[in-house]
Amino acid sequence: MFNAKLKDGTVISMMDPWHLSELKELRKKRSFFCPVCHSLVQLKLGTTKLWHFAHQANSNCMNSLEKETYYHLNGKRQLFNWLKNEQVDVAMEVYLPLIRQRPDLLFRFNHQIYALEFQCSPIHSTLLDSRTSGYEQLGIIPLWILGGNRLKRHGPHTFSMRPFEWHTIRTLDNNEAVVSYFCPDQSKFGSLHQLTPYSTTRLIASYQETVAVNTSIESFLFPKPIHAKMIEKWLTVKKHWRYHRPTPYKAKAETHHQNLLYRHRIPPSLFPIEAGWPSNHHQLIATSPFHWQTYLLIEFFQHQPLFEVFSIRLAIHCIQPFFERKTFMLRFPNENKNWTDAIHGYFQFLVQIGYLEKKGQHSFRRVRDMIVPSTVEEAISLDQTMYVREVAKIMNRNNEGQNKGISTHKSNI
Repeated sequence: MFNAKLKDGTVISMMDPWHLSELKELRKKRSFFCPVCHSLVQLKLGTTKLWHFAHQANSNCMNSLEKETYYHLNGKRQLFNWLKNEQVDVAMEVYLPLIRQRPDLLFRFNHQIYALEFQCSPIHSTLLDSRTSGYEQLGIIPLWILGGNRLKRHGPHTFSMRPFEWHTIRTLDNNEAVVSYFCPDQSKFGSLHQLTPYSTTRLIASYQETVAVNTSIESFLFPKPIHAKMIEKWLTVKKHWRYHRPTPYKAKAETHHQNLLYRHRIPPSLFPIEAGWPSNHHQLIATSPFHWQTYLLIEFFQHQPLFEVFSIRLAIHCIQPFFERKTFMLRFPNENKNWTDAIHGYFQFLVQIGYLEKKGQHSFRRVRDMIVPSTVEEAISLDQTMYVREVAKIMNRNNEGQNKGISTHKSNI
């Protein structure tokens, strides 16, 4: 940390201009204390790291549990200086006693207070959500910025995110979901837009990058909408699923999926054409959509007689035990988010492609059978046909709804 207190309560900050000789003399004569737990801290004046204060070994201070690396300290300092250069009223490491939290930076912009957290190391999603809620209780807007070292890129539009990183999503007024990054080594901001997950950790997204000196506070808080069509990349994902070979150490969902297809004498690569699409709110379910959608098609929809009306509640009742047993995983299990929205979204998708017909607010009927291809080549061709005829139009129309469905907290910026 950059701030500490003297015994008389005077705050000493390493963000202020100091000469090394002054600090060495001060360290000889005075003791320094943590502003949060009031225990003794050490002033580090090394030549390879930034000058900072550190708790002694075995400290139980709530703010010393996450060790600050040089990368984190340097990023926090650069973000502080960036806000200063933007003429923003900003303070470093302000302790908020009402919620017992100390954000990396606290700043005011356009009469609104923001808490900026620069997160470079893993953190439990429950703790992250708790901190977010604490700021919101005080009317403070939380801004989580991930370290650039956390950006995992696997292709031009393919990325992976750890579970806790999904909880750093910021949702703008236009319902666009954004994940922000900052790399102190390159002094650059980065951001992921149009997040479309296709497994527990992997997603399709568009990425933008700007140099800090060319990034205004307005452009960071109010980024321009991205119009790239990420859904076009989804066919590549489906083709990967078609050619995917079983792994020796399978997750519960994959084992269940293979057993389900085996019982129905369907090769794994020939799962139904109607399964494995990004429907509205599918992001709420962390398990790959081609797993849980295949289950619903085979074990629920195909058991409903043609043209006979049934309720969506039956489908929810059918699949709910698999979430309770964690065969299928939720992306935000501890938040007030209803995973049944994903089931409603899939029903809507099946209506739009002509598999179901809506007969009431929660009532539907099946009007045709699912399509099970005979060969992988036929499957890929039918996926392409469905995409061109139906899915592209549906997803473009529903893109705004997708972004809204993955928001973790709605800011008013």
